Amino acid sequence: MIVEILHHTPVWVFALFAYLVWIGLSRLQPCVRDVRRVYIVPVVFIVWGLSGLMQRADVLPHAGSNWLFGAALGALLGLLLQQRMQVDHVRGRVLQPASVVPLMRNLAIFGSHYLLNVAAALNPRSSGDILSWDVFVSGLGAGYFIGWAIRFALAYRAAPQTNLGGDLTATAWARGASADLRRSSS
Repeated sequence: MIVEILHHTPVWVFALFAYLVWIGLSRLQPCVRDVRRVYIVPVVFIVWGLSGLMQRADVLPHAGSNWLFGAALGALLGLLLQQRMQVDHVRGRVLQPASVVPLMRNLAIFGSHYLLNVAAALNPRSSGDILSWDVFVSGLGAGYFIGWAIRFALAYRAAPQTNLGGDLTATAWARGASADLRRSSS
């Protein structure tokens, strides 16, 4: 049965899964990134969340309210998270500390979507109820990343200037910056 499920999974799902795991694993180490690259995963989840709503809006009677409830809850979660970073405003770079949160978050949202869609395909009689939960997860993911992006932008603007250029690597900066990051989060 698992082989059949995987066989019917579109190729883009595997590609998205691989990308989300790769990005999540890269965040297990401190990393210096161009600020524009930091927004790629949020944009992916926001677009995916909106497309989840659009795909189900005509079929599910409460799709809009399910999505909005999920989005409100997700936005609240995203806004509550601390954004620890050092910022080079001149070069548009950020140093983000190592964290398992991006990997776990990516896997949780992706896994929820995948499992709910598989469950709906395997249980056609219950697919409406199951897909209502998928719409909620779509809103939750989109809302989370909207809240996260707002919180990130505010933290980015408030952070003092740090030189993250030259030949310094994220690891070298992390050694010197870890104490600063701990102090700034206190």
